[in-house]
Amino acid sequence: DGLHGEMRMAVASSADTPLAERIGRAAMELLEVLPGLTMADLLRRGCEDGRNLQIGRQPPLSSDKSRTHFPILRDACGVAYEEMLFFDDSVWSDHCGLVAANCPGVVTQRTPRGMQEHEWRSG
Repeated sequence: DGLHGEMRMAVASSADTPLAERIGRAAMELLEVLPGLTMADLLRRGCEDGRNLQIGRQPPLSSDKSRTHFPILRDACGVAYEEMLFFDDSVWSDHCGLVAANCPGVVTQRTPRGMQEHEWRSG
């Protein structure tokens, strides 16, 4: 839409089983964020090879996104932690706290009720 410059998006998901990983990827192919534009389409902008999709807990990933997902995203996508925003809807684990502690510079925002516009703006 041109409103956010050259912003790129990524996914750091700790889906806990291979089935959950497949379901997450399939959902992104179906979920439209605008008519005719799926989440997967949006995520492919600037990263057609999928290196910005770090989904799951299978090696080299783990349940601790701060130790695996974020370093991989930084290195694979060439985006410094200081240029990253992280929104997390987890209500059972404080991924934002872990990322803030172990990935200095990442701005984190908890979204326990799902992403809301005011939370996007807070990030």
